[in-house]
Amino acid sequence: MTRSQPGLPSGLPSGLPSGRPLSRRGVLGALALGAAGAVAGGGPVRADAAGRPCLSLPAPTGPRPVGTALLYLDDPARTDAWAPAPRPRELRARLWYPAAPGARGPYAPWMSPAETAHLQADYFAVPGARLAWPATHARPDAPADRTRRHPVVLNSHGSGADSAFNTVLAEELASHGHVVAAVDHTYDAGEVEFPGHRLEVRDKARVQAMTDAAIVAYRAADVRCLLDRLAAGPLPAGLDGALDLGAVGMFGHSMGGATTAHALHEDPRIRAGAVLDGPLFGPAATADQTRPLLLMASAWDSPARDAMWDTLWPHLTGWRRRLTLTRSGHLSYCDLQLLVPQGQSVFAWPADRLEHFLGTGDPQRAVAAQRAYLTAYFGLHLRGVPAPLLDAPAPQWPEIRFDA
Repeated sequence: MTRSQPGLPSGLPSGLPSGRPLSRRGVLGALALGAAGAVAGGGPVRADAAGRPCLSLPAPTGPRPVGTALLYLDDPARTDAWAPAPRPRELRARLWYPAAPGARGPYAPWMSPAETAHLQADYFAVPGARLAWPATHARPDAPADRTRRHPVVLNSHGSGADSAFNTVLAEELASHGHVVAAVDHTYDAGEVEFPGHRLEVRDKARVQAMTDAAIVAYRAADVRCLLDRLAAGPLPAGLDGALDLGAVGMFGHSMGGATTAHALHEDPRIRAGAVLDGPLFGPAATADQTRPLLLMASAWDSPARDAMWDTLWPHLTGWRRRLTLTRSGHLSYCDLQLLVPQGQSVFAWPADRLEHFLGTGDPQRAVAAQRAYLTAYFGLHLRGVPAPLLDAPAPQWPEIRFDA
């Protein structure tokens, strides 16, 4: 089952708007990316001994070392509606957390070799080992910092994406003292590798046989299952007893944003949510909400998204903000903002697709801005850290526009 434009929900248009004009500056900027690309910190993309582009991600900026671990769980109360044969719902979560000082050893890969091979062939239509996919800045199964309890931030990926797609945001939050738990929504995720090298891939037809509201409710049940497991244990890397489950937030991109709004609406354990360029479906789209909600849009022209947000806005009676990341595209809110330009010599996206999905802004600045605002948001609402960044436009972040 192939996919297109990971992260785009079925309820929003996935192609270029008809007749959308491309500015000369935008086309030239996209073509420049296609000709060279840049590493996460700037400069040309390095090649390995085989001549493959070596993709990279920026290091987190916080003071804490980061560990990562995989958590496998199932929900015996639910028969999996998306699996090819009846069985209990089976999930995987990717955890990022503050590690104890002194961790040594190699960093974890962004995704497993089997997962990146499937991603490369299925989405990018690039067969063979033509790219060196990045390492993270987190050490696998490093002992967790147990000197204090850490706030928890849940994460939900977009349709056809994966839990790894928000690695740069997750590592940033972990480096500033949060535990991030990102669920893979099996069969709506692009690819999930389970123990025994079993790879489960997206079944778009089966997922989209549901309505958008039903999809979001089903995904929110995955989040509820994950939160239950975090409370009950056992957890890897010594994380049992290291979580502050009285301080839980959540963010998600695209359909993951819709899942975040739904989970915030129905699960009182979640204290604050952030929707990154996502739609809204089901009761959360029109219900009153007293808990904090951050809406962050891309500059992608989406009347459907805007109408949904306009409808919800007067129902947000607690803390609320509505921001736009200027000169961005829908995929600017995931790691592809950095990885596609670096691998463009292999991916060969046309200029209009680059501009539409990644925008015309500087990729590193786009990611840095997201990191700054999400860290401030969850610091404020989960730890009580003052966040003047969220009060008014900041000169150091001209990329962020305050809409409301």
